[in-house]
Amino acid sequence: MDKSPTTSIEIDTDLLEELRAEAPGKDDRELIEDMAVRAVGLATVRRVRARFNLPEEEALEIAVRAVHDARAGR
Repeated sequence: MDKSPTTSIEIDTDLLEELRAEAPGKDDRELIEDMAVRAVGLATVRRVRARFNLPEEEALEIAVRAVHDARAGR
């Protein structure tokens, strides 16, 4: 699979240490990508709920599918 283009970022050292402690087997890139995917998923839940006035559970199901689709597109 082709790698996506990348960007260098700066992140607070203490925050990165907390992320590392939560998922010790992952490298820094994976940690930050997972955090971004979760944020996108949560934003999707909020948008779907607001747009369609769905119950939280149904909106969450849609968001999980969207995250899976995004990951599959990497």
